[in-house]
Amino acid sequence: MGIFLSLLLIVPLAGFGAVLAGGGTLKRARTIALAFSVADTVIATVLLLSFLGPWFEGLVGARTPYATPAGSYPLYYLERYPWIPPLGMNYIIAADGLAAPLIFLTPLLTTLSIVFSWNKDVRPRQFFALLLLMEFSISGVFLAMDFFLFFVFWEIVLIPMFFLIGIWGGPNRQYASIKFLIYTHVGSVIMLLSIFALYWNGSEGLNRYVYGTTARTFDMTVFLIGATNGPAYLAILPLATQIPIFVAFFFGFGVKLPMVPFHTWLPDAHVEAPTAGSVILAGLLLKMGGYGVFRIGLGMLPAAAKDMWWILAIFGTVSMVYASFVCLAQVDLKRLVAYSSVGHMGFVLLGASSLSAIGIAGGIYQLFTHGLITAVLFMLAGTIKHAAGTRDITALSGLGRQMPMYSTVLIVAFLASVGLPGLASFWSEFFVFAGWFNGLATGPWRALIIVPLLSLAITAAYYLWTLQKVVLGEPRRELGHLHDLNEHEQISYTVLLGLIVFAGLFPLPFFGMILDYARTLAAIMGVP
Repeated sequence: MGIFLSLLLIVPLAGFGAVLAGGGTLKRARTIALAFSVADTVIATVLLLSFLGPWFEGLVGARTPYATPAGSYPLYYLERYPWIPPLGMNYIIAADGLAAPLIFLTPLLTTLSIVFSWNKDVRPRQFFALLLLMEFSISGVFLAMDFFLFFVFWEIVLIPMFFLIGIWGGPNRQYASIKFLIYTHVGSVIMLLSIFALYWNGSEGLNRYVYGTTARTFDMTVFLIGATNGPAYLAILPLATQIPIFVAFFFGFGVKLPMVPFHTWLPDAHVEAPTAGSVILAGLLLKMGGYGVFRIGLGMLPAAAKDMWWILAIFGTVSMVYASFVCLAQVDLKRLVAYSSVGHMGFVLLGASSLSAIGIAGGIYQLFTHGLITAVLFMLAGTIKHAAGTRDITALSGLGRQMPMYSTVLIVAFLASVGLPGLASFWSEFFVFAGWFNGLATGPWRALIIVPLLSLAITAAYYLWTLQKVVLGEPRRELGHLHDLNEHEQISYTVLLGLIVFAGLFPLPFFGMILDYARTLAAIMGVP
């Protein structure tokens, strides 16, 4: 395999340095950034194709599960190099059905954000360099298979986003950036304590079981492979130890997701962030929280997940219902989309709570499809702000006549977010609900599915109200003549809408590779 996966980190990091060193003008900065991000997107696309079927496996090499003396796990293309061996820290990265779609999404959205921000003339060298640093750090989160390496990437993510909001954001950018940093850093600290709890309480025994060595380690593969053998795993990491660690991890990931009531940083950050920052924040940063739930919560603490599944269900349902009602009161298009993201991330928790293969796969697919859809929605908010000077829904009218291309994209994106059949999010939401009935919920718990189902009706209500206000009616004279989409915006929207339609009409290629991984998690917990 060599260093193929490492290229996904080397390329954007090299691009970050190249933009800072040679991007003195807007033209040079954006050109260098685009070149490196496109190269990273090509590498990520090749990786994704290798998971889509046997026809593409030769692009990367033989895709065989990672094997140890204690068993195997569906991790592929694993790279391992010593880092700080005396402390059990190593450079370990790998890809699987959970990480592959998110690894692909990361450079894709970064590339489209660069294209969308093509004329960003305020400190362009720093702006485009920070986008590449975001790409590097987020990719590292999805690739890392060492806890300490995972935490390092997790923390690096905060730095570029803090500056993107604080320098290029709106009038309240300083408040929003500090609030973002405080909330997410508190979650990170709790997560770090959880990592050390695993390091001191289970890593030594599991390292002996999996690899035959006695040293403590931050190696995630030790926990993933150990969890496939329930009795042996419970003997080393009993339920009483797993539950508090699970709850602590869940808090850290829930803040990032975010879930109600730890969500209040998100609308402020989105409203003040530049469009590219909002796209990456909603399309990628939120996915880190969901990724952590599936990778660590379910994958490494299965006994606790099976015992505490109802907590995931409650927080997911509350997030969905609360966000839907709050969206009804929003008049700022960007704040509306921000709160809708809170609700859509509730689907992720609901799918995880099912513990069934189909529900878990639906939750993971929601991470991918929401990343595509929310990127379009935040770009739309940025386009109308630039064209009309406002995002106030009540101040906009008749855009269907003045901006027909914009209105078309808006309609398709709203329908995709609602979950219209034939578009991407329909399948993720459908499989989440289907998985709930295949999972652990029985009796009154199963009947509660009507609550998140009703939230879909509310979601349709606020989107249709927005469409009626913005697209229909007579154009407002005070807005003057509004220009439609420029060529750079058209490129970004075309790529994203194409993927949304493709993933809606042909979900099996993406969903198939996710389902293989979801079956592994469900089998560990003994749920169909």
